[in-house]
Amino acid sequence: MNRDRRRILAGGLAACFLPRLARARAEAPIRLLGARVAAGRRFFATAFDAEGEAAFDLPLPARGHGFAQRPGHAEAVACARRPGTWLAVIDTASGRIRHQVPNAGERRFNGHGAFSADGSLFFATETDHAAGRGVVGVYAADRGYAPVGAWPSGGLDPHDLRLLPDGRTLVVANGGIVTDLAAPRMKLNTTGMDSNLTYLDAGTGRIQDTVRPPPELRSLGLRHLSIAADGSVCFAAQYEGPGIDLVPLVGTHRPGERELRFFAAPAPEVRAMRQYCGSAAIDHGGRVLGVSSPRGNRATFWDVADGRILASAEIADGCGIAWLAAGRFAVASGLGGVRDVEAASGEGGMLRGGAAVAGRWDNHLLTLSA
Repeated sequence: MNRDRRRILAGGLAACFLPRLARARAEAPIRLLGARVAAGRRFFATAFDAEGEAAFDLPLPARGHGFAQRPGHAEAVACARRPGTWLAVIDTASGRIRHQVPNAGERRFNGHGAFSADGSLFFATETDHAAGRGVVGVYAADRGYAPVGAWPSGGLDPHDLRLLPDGRTLVVANGGIVTDLAAPRMKLNTTGMDSNLTYLDAGTGRIQDTVRPPPELRSLGLRHLSIAADGSVCFAAQYEGPGIDLVPLVGTHRPGERELRFFAAPAPEVRAMRQYCGSAAIDHGGRVLGVSSPRGNRATFWDVADGRILASAEIADGCGIAWLAAGRFAVASGLGGVRDVEAASGEGGMLRGGAAVAGRWDNHLLTLSA
């Protein structure tokens, strides 16, 4: 991950967004949840509202990564950055950590998770380093997140996973990278990767389908996912091949189809992403995909239906991204600050609230439901 994500940037909110922001807050208050880094290598899970004011700020045992909200409950899980040894279960109403869940056996958490449709199970991406395999760990949320299963993820290095709208299918982004616990950030097989999307039965773990990038993109790692309103799986990738290669990084897949659909953009836009996507999020309407590229200091916004790029915004070390409304996103910077961006134009301004301004934000944001 981008090491520059640990510095501070501050800014102000553009006045043109205040009326719209006030209307959005009156209709349904927005809260965003993200991981942040403080001085002295202290780590927090921080929730803030659409103006950037803190709702709660909770210490974490180490660097956090992704988040998932439990359906029907005022509860969210913060996942440790890989190779992680904990999950933190957060009471989003009271703003406290209910308990921490340790890793099971020799496995390590890979930073992301998702709940079953009824909220009774939590699924976490994990790696069993001793066995050299990717795992979807299954935890009983109603029993203190006790481990109750471990399913093959369908590949190596499972990173993100999501539940499809049918409530019965999980999709896993297997990044295809081999790592070692002795040097966990070192990539050992960039010339022989096998990244894929794997679909699993959410009740049994049975693999239903696996889809890979074409052979000429064998060094493309599918890593981050978001689900569009039409049920298609949006993905954002990272390329481990030669730096001069100009390759697509964003696209969709419809369950049952045999090929991934890659989005197209002008060469300067693709080049500016520097072969690296850090996070992905669908807007509240489910039709616009926001993708961050922290190495390229930008966020791009895409029409999911036709695969067309709508706009891009320059955001220094911007990585965490989440929806604020239909066609509007919050993008958080590792240098500090959170920007409110209109997807159609790429324009916007910084949130003024103290939490947003002061925060040095890590990789991901989550919009909490009311």
